[in-house]
Amino acid sequence: MIEKICAEYKIQIEVKRLPVGDGIWIARHKQDHTEYVLDFIVERKNVDDLRSSIRDNRYKDQKLRLKRTGIKKIMYVVEGDPNACEGADSIKTACFTTEILEGFDVQRTSGLGDTLRRYGFLTLAIADYYKLNSTSDECKTAGTCPTYAGFIKNCDNVDKMTVSDVFATQLMQVPQVTEDIAVAVLDYYPTLYSLANAYAELEGDALAQEEWLMKISKGVVNGVASKNIYRFVWA
Repeated sequence: MIEKICAEYKIQIEVKRLPVGDGIWIARHKQDHTEYVLDFIVERKNVDDLRSSIRDNRYKDQKLRLKRTGIKKIMYVVEGDPNACEGADSIKTACFTTEILEGFDVQRTSGLGDTLRRYGFLTLAIADYYKLNSTSDECKTAGTCPTYAGFIKNCDNVDKMTVSDVFATQLMQVPQVTEDIAVAVLDYYPTLYSLANAYAELEGDALAQEEWLMKISKGVVNGVASKNIYRFVWA
């Protein structure tokens, strides 16, 4: 099937084991053959895998790891018909949250063959995108795209569980806290202890404590999430 897609779209596909995501797009230097990772990454889930990962909360951790790669355009391919399996409502809700609230580009396909054809279309579109923008100052800047080796190293660092990672996972169990909100909180308070100290300094003013994260993040953490996190940590 891969050979058919390569021939149909006149593209190259290499099968490699990736530490994060299911597919990336690479530009290879014509002279020294250095590989550079373009600003696109895709995670593929069939509906049964997605249902299982929702139940054990793996899908939240996976999305957080995708965000921490530093790649800007993250695509989430959902393969199959959610109405045909158990837990259809939870799958639809997860897709809505992933796309609308967390900014992922959610693509829906009917099966593996449809997914691979979608990869073909995406590859052509990405190539056109870089051709059209190849004269811009941004694309001329050295180091715009990481090397493949640099990408792998960064992903290895992402895989190392830290105190902040544990805190982020805890935060994402709080109602209304998305991956973006959890990352925003970590920018200011990388550990549960540091956030608890911030609340301690506001002791006696419950309203200020509830609104603190919303205020310090300038609205990135919305009011409901700010209050829920305060109750999770302090109340």
